[in-house]
Amino acid sequence: MRAALTVTTVSGIAIRVHASFALILALNAWQWSEFGPRGALFGVVLSAFVFTCVVLHELGHSLVAKAFGIQVTDITLYPIGGVARLVRRPETPGQELLIALAGPAVNVVIAAVLGLSGLWLFGAEPMWQSLPASRSQAPTGLTLWVWLTASNVVLALFNLIPALPMDGGRVLRAMLAWVVGQRRATRVSAVIAQVLAAGLCALGLYSGNFVLSLIAVFVFFGASEEVRDTDFQRMLDGVRSGDAVSSQLPRFSPSTALSEAMQAVVLWPARAFAVEHAGRLVGVVTREAILAALRTDGAGYVASLMAREVPRVEARESLEVARQHMSETGFVAVYDGEIFVGLITDLELAHQLTVLEAFKRSAGNRSKPSRSNP
Repeated sequence: MRAALTVTTVSGIAIRVHASFALILALNAWQWSEFGPRGALFGVVLSAFVFTCVVLHELGHSLVAKAFGIQVTDITLYPIGGVARLVRRPETPGQELLIALAGPAVNVVIAAVLGLSGLWLFGAEPMWQSLPASRSQAPTGLTLWVWLTASNVVLALFNLIPALPMDGGRVLRAMLAWVVGQRRATRVSAVIAQVLAAGLCALGLYSGNFVLSLIAVFVFFGASEEVRDTDFQRMLDGVRSGDAVSSQLPRFSPSTALSEAMQAVVLWPARAFAVEHAGRLVGVVTREAILAALRTDGAGYVASLMAREVPRVEARESLEVARQHMSETGFVAVYDGEIFVGLITDLELAHQLTVLEAFKRSAGNRSKPSRSNP
């Protein structure tokens, strides 16, 4: 998330703008620049307002998710839209359905408010004529109003296309999950999404709308990622978090010198190390933090680098629960009651997934009937 700048926080959710977002501002400024500096400024202002509506769309998802007890870490704006990052998946199809519908519902409300207020401010005929004529005349306040209204209508309708990972795809999956279960619903929804993505990509290339083609590529690979993530979830649900902890991983004390910590970094490929004091976990220091400190002066102690806020799970909870908690930091502390058991990092998680996938393939090969030669 280093390429994203946090601009504000709403209800505990960080609102971030990715560095690549500057591309869409530049593109819209250029598209309206035929009307001079005022037109270029209009393009930037229009983009800012449209993406404010995108943030409100994502907040709709996020606030409903929080109502179901699902933590939302941040909302990040990219050139092709916004992404709200949930710590865990919805537990039921009903939750996923309501969360998915909340975003487009926000855009419907915004479009209705803008449309009705626009009728009162400007009148029906000027609004109706403004949109098709807007690119042939200098932009005005009416132009901005009409484009914002139309943009929210498009955002609502486009997001309801039944293609994962878009909102409509999640609605489709939730409805199918009531009938065929989550795993099969994801696979069916992903196939539908990839067929639609291929069609959208072809349409974008044919019409010269390369943004549409880019979105289609995002949908195609996003659908595959949804299937992969569902498979991972199913496999990790069968493993206890306590069983994934490495007992051999070194642990530091707050007074461990950075030079000594560096020896552990060289010998162990771990991404993070526990910092203990009197048998209690007091923080976690990452590999990157140690290396960065050593590149400057190399002096100091682990205490100055450690993160004190560490997500935790119980040893009896599944590895999928651990994965959800470590989505933000890349590590999670495992406890047995009040006893610290150890850390799980993305490295241990990747190792467990490799073992589980290998076991799955082996079991699949053993279940195939052998062919006898005639």
